[in-house]
Amino acid sequence: MIYINSPKIITDEDVSILSSNILINGETKSLRYLVPRQYEKFLVTETVDAFLVGILFLALKKGEDITLKGDVSAKLFYNLSHYVIPALCLANPKYIAIEIFPQNLIEVDLNIQRTAGTGLSCGVDSFATYFDHISESKSYKIEYFAFFNAGSHGNSGEKTDKLFQDRFEKSKKFADSIGKDLIKIDSNLSEMLDMKFQATNTLRNVSCVLIFQKLFKNYYIASKNRFDYYKLHSYDTQDYDSLILNMLSTESTSFHSAVAQLTRVERTDLISEFPETYNYLDVCTSSKSYRDGINCSQCNKCLRTALTLDLLGKLHLYTPVFNIEKYKRLKHSYVSHIIKTRKKDQINAHIYQLLKNRNAINYWEIASSKIKNRIMGDRN
Repeated sequence: MIYINSPKIITDEDVSILSSNILINGETKSLRYLVPRQYEKFLVTETVDAFLVGILFLALKKGEDITLKGDVSAKLFYNLSHYVIPALCLANPKYIAIEIFPQNLIEVDLNIQRTAGTGLSCGVDSFATYFDHISESKSYKIEYFAFFNAGSHGNSGEKTDKLFQDRFEKSKKFADSIGKDLIKIDSNLSEMLDMKFQATNTLRNVSCVLIFQKLFKNYYIASKNRFDYYKLHSYDTQDYDSLILNMLSTESTSFHSAVAQLTRVERTDLISEFPETYNYLDVCTSSKSYRDGINCSQCNKCLRTALTLDLLGKLHLYTPVFNIEKYKRLKHSYVSHIIKTRKKDQINAHIYQLLKNRNAINYWEIASSKIKNRIMGDRN
C-alpha cells in the first residue's frame, strides 16, 4: 500500500515548496514542487491531486494500491478509477491495476485566476500551441508560460540542474520579449519515480500543473501527433494523449491536447507567420553542439525542421537560429533519409508529401536511382 498525505507549503527565502510525505514500502519520502515565492498564493493544499497523478505510474509498476490521507477532486478520482488506470494497463501489460482509497471527495472549483497556460520550450509544438491560441479570450487566453523540471532534462544531479537552468533562460528570453511570465517549477518527481521519462511524461507534466489549479483554469499541453495518428500500445504516453489528457482534468482545471488538428508541417508553417519566433526557435536535441542560441543544425530534429522551413520557403527567416551552411551540406543525405523512412514515421511521411507537392526535383536528383524510381512510382 502507498499512502499519500495532505500537502503543506514551506517558504524558503525566494522559493515556496509544496510537499507531501508519501509512504512507500514502509519508507517515507517527500515529493516536492518548488516555485517562485510570488506564486505561492496559487498553490493547492486543499487536495492531493498533483501527488496522486505524479506517483500513479510507480503504483502501477509496483501493483500497490493507494490510500489518500487528504481530499481528492471527485472528477479526477472518477476518471482515474474508471478509465485512466485501465487505459494505462492496456498500454503496458506489465502494469498492475490498482485501487485508490480516498479520504474524501470534493467537487469544489478552487480556481481564482480564470486564466490559461502552456509549457514553453520554444520548439515547434510549443510555439504552435501559443500562436494557435493567441486570439482566445477570458479563461482560454494564455497569460502564463510554465517550465518544468520533472525528468525531461535528466533524472537528477548537477548536469540535469544546469541543463534545466540553461533551457529555462532561453525560454525566458522569449517570454520576456512578449511580456508574459514564465513560471519555473522544479521537482524531485523524477527521483521518486526512477522510471523512463518518455514512458511517463504525460502524467509528470500534468502533476506539475495540478499544483496550480488556483491559477490555471485551462492548460494546453502540445500534442505529439495529429488526431489521426493514435497508438495506445506505445512506449511513449504522448502517442495516446488525446485519450487520457482530458480525463486528468478536475473541477478546477481542464487539460487540452493542443494543436492536435495540425501536422508538424502545418505547425511549422503556422509559427513561421510570426516574426517573434525567428530569433527564438529552439529544436535542437544536441545540448553539446548547441551554442549561443544557434541550433546545431545537424541532429535529426534540427534537420527535420530546417528542411520543412526550406520547402515552405521560410528558412531564410530563421538564419539567427540555424547554421544554414551546415544544413545545406547535410540536406541531400537527409532527404534520402526522409524518403526511406516515410512509411515508418508520421512526421517524415508529411515532409515527404511536402516534397512531392513542391515538385522539389532538385532534391530528388540527389537520391539514388532506386529511390528516384520509387518516388516516380508513387506519383503515378
